[in-house]
Amino acid sequence: MKKKILISAYAISPFRGSEYGAAWNTVTHLASQHEVWVVYGMSDNFMGDTQTMKKYVEETPLASVQFIEVQPGRLAKAITLLDKAGLGWFFYFAYYLWQKKALSVAREVLKTVDIDVVHQLGPIGYREPGFLWKLNKPTVWGPIGGMNIINPELLKGKPFSTRLKFNVKNTINHIQLNYSKRIREAFLQADVLVAATSAGQQTIREKFGVESYYLSEQGIVNHTFLDESKFDHINQQVQLVWSGTLIERKNFSMCLDVLAKVKQNNWKLHVLGNGPLKEKLQQKAAELKLTDHLVWHGHIPRPDAIRVMSGAHLHIITSIAEDNPAVIFEALTYGVPTLTMDHCGMGNVICNKCGIKIKLDVYDTIVNNMSAALEDVLVNPHKLVDLAQTTLICAADHSWDNRLARLNSMYEEAIQVREKRYDLSPKLTPLTA
Repeated sequence: MKKKILISAYAISPFRGSEYGAAWNTVTHLASQHEVWVVYGMSDNFMGDTQTMKKYVEETPLASVQFIEVQPGRLAKAITLLDKAGLGWFFYFAYYLWQKKALSVAREVLKTVDIDVVHQLGPIGYREPGFLWKLNKPTVWGPIGGMNIINPELLKGKPFSTRLKFNVKNTINHIQLNYSKRIREAFLQADVLVAATSAGQQTIREKFGVESYYLSEQGIVNHTFLDESKFDHINQQVQLVWSGTLIERKNFSMCLDVLAKVKQNNWKLHVLGNGPLKEKLQQKAAELKLTDHLVWHGHIPRPDAIRVMSGAHLHIITSIAEDNPAVIFEALTYGVPTLTMDHCGMGNVICNKCGIKIKLDVYDTIVNNMSAALEDVLVNPHKLVDLAQTTLICAADHSWDNRLARLNSMYEEAIQVREKRYDLSPKLTPLTA
């Protein structure tokens, strides 16, 4: 049944990936079946930067969507200056103020529109749950992420500043998940909760005593496609790909450690992405005598990046912490299986039909096991040909048709839960003779 849905999507853009793209894809697909009102606060780099979105909406309006820009107030703008200066943690103070303003704007919408369901969509982090649950409307919150505790084994060998950063994050997660009254209230007031990972589901159950659904924030956007011509020369050389920003969290250093232990020489790794650690990582690659096997593409236009990804036989991801990186779904789209550690969102999305998962252990054991798995497919490249076919089958599970069906079911449940919770269901008057 067609519904009127109010969505809070702080960061949204048709031209960017990650949180922006996840929100955009959700909104546009929902608009194919419902009427949607979207309050948003950013489409570019910082809070209040909405130029790209405003221009796009003016030039390409969507019939079933009304985008409502919520600009930050003076104090939030002042705090955002600290964020722009590189003091990222101050963002949450400004974001709290923005959410308060978004609530006021949402209340204005409700004065003229009989909204059926409210959806607190993004960003997916749990730290700032917003205030839309105060609208007294059926409320869905999620996908919710950011609750994972970083495995200390993955921090071994990292610079002190990196270890400090992630240990501080672990401590803050512990404090907020256990002692924040506002976060607890948001979890308990939402009618339907959606966790971005199964680990998130477990955390929500343990910390707040409520159940949630699992649904990643990302999905398959384009039609799936497998370029079978890439297998013509797989016996001579296996094409590997790693994609991401070259920062400590993405952990490309571990990928180099894995490759250094591989005895086979029939491979080439394409590195998609740039970042502050590029020079340091190139130096490490040289020390490990891997330079001739690596192609550093840097940050290239999206069509070129897709060409590299779709031409690969195996995708490798070695991140320390993620929820559901978009690159996993891009690999699925083009029938490229993934080699990953069995954790975060990758552990949920990837199975033995669309990749190879390595259990978490001490660092050296993880590296050895990833290297052994890679060695196996290099010796037996036909395994990657078979995996490519089943990867496309797995991709169908993350199609937007499936995701829409699940979201629609959640919206219906939210309405039913709200009726039971507040006894809003219509009362039948008994007939009298």
